[in-house]
Amino acid sequence: MNRKRNEQKNDRLPIDLSAIEDRYYLFGTLAAFANLMQTVGDSVFEEITWKQWFALLGAMTLQPSPSISQVADFVGTSHQNMKRLLLRLQSTGLVRLEKDDADLRRTLVTLTPEVEVFEEKYRQSNSLFMDRLFEDISDESLATARLVLDQLHHNLRAIEQDICKREESK
Repeated sequence: MNRKRNEQKNDRLPIDLSAIEDRYYLFGTLAAFANLMQTVGDSVFEEITWKQWFALLGAMTLQPSPSISQVADFVGTSHQNMKRLLLRLQSTGLVRLEKDDADLRRTLVTLTPEVEVFEEKYRQSNSLFMDRLFEDISDESLATARLVLDQLHHNLRAIEQDICKREESK
């Protein structure tokens, strides 16, 4: 069944996008890339989804014990969506959600020892995935892409703030 589906995907005719202005091309490509990355990513791990993995990555990056809001901001999603993802990760035993003793309104995300087991299980395949994903892309191109994406992120956050200000003034 999967083989037939893959064969159908490979039968698609290429579309000439060369006439599209670069800004619109990049905007559309980033959106399509995010969807494709999630689709491919969902087949990477047995225990969790791609979105759950990204939430786990955020929690791992922000250790020790970040709040749900901090992880949500890092990942770029709402507190409510992040809480749902983290509750699912808690059910797999990879994280523990605990009230902050200093501020009971905050819930902290703590990694469990199971994260090390999970990381070890996927260390080699993750490395191969990243090598393959960035194959034939020079360090210079990666550095330039990073600068562009950082600026896009900054601009998008500014747009988000403008929208919030307009909504507050209504």
